[in-house]
Amino acid sequence: MSDKKPFAWETAIAWKNKDRIVVRGYDVNELTGSITFAEHFHLVLKGELPTPEVGRMTDAIMVNMAEHAMSPSSATVRFATSGGAELNSAVAAGVAGIGRLHGTADRPAELFLGVGRRAEEEGIGDEEAARRTVAEMRARRERMAGFHHAQHIRDPRTARLMELSDKLGITGRYVRIARAMEEATEEVFGRRIWINGPGSMGCIGLDMGYEPLQLKALFIVCRSLSLCAHSIEEMTREKGWRASSNSPMVQPLDLAMQGPEHYDGPADRSL
Repeated sequence: MSDKKPFAWETAIAWKNKDRIVVRGYDVNELTGSITFAEHFHLVLKGELPTPEVGRMTDAIMVNMAEHAMSPSSATVRFATSGGAELNSAVAAGVAGIGRLHGTADRPAELFLGVGRRAEEEGIGDEEAARRTVAEMRARRERMAGFHHAQHIRDPRTARLMELSDKLGITGRYVRIARAMEEATEEVFGRRIWINGPGSMGCIGLDMGYEPLQLKALFIVCRSLSLCAHSIEEMTREKGWRASSNSPMVQPLDLAMQGPEHYDGPADRSL
């Protein structure tokens, strides 16, 4: 063991000593005040500063996806805060609420990558690969990640993100695949199934050079702003447990919501 060096975390992300902090080769003080947080996100995650277009598009996605009123993650944050969780713990609970059906730009990104691979493997165009994929998913009754939104039907965030992607010259193969899949739904479903916000984030993100897990990280980072706001508001506006009997509305944990009329398990029985 004498020829082995002492343990140290090996990383290509950053290093520090008593006098300096260096991120991906740049002194942090040189970066500070010189780049945006979106550009810094790209640098830390991908190792290089983005082009101006990619930096602006990343920033636009972060603004677009940061807040979405009551969603599974924000509701989770509020319940955790209602139980007395500290801000960091409550936000961690909200992040844990981001799953397969909420905030998943990585899943549509994987879908679009799969369509691209299929086109290459089968020697067909991207549009035909998109049509076949939609038809097969419909036949299997498989959910199309990145399409449809139960609350909005046509997600209002999508058009703006796609417009910016076109304007900034970001739009490439994967945005075209996503649009081809949306077009194919007209024939396959008999109605249009619209690309939703995470779906647009997925295809635009791929065209910017992000990988699926990096897009998931992007969503987590920007939505954490919202989760902090919801936790702080819950702490400062509401009483603990969301069960106050003198509240102007019936709270989710109030005893009125817990009675036998809301129970459908076995009838009373003795041990």
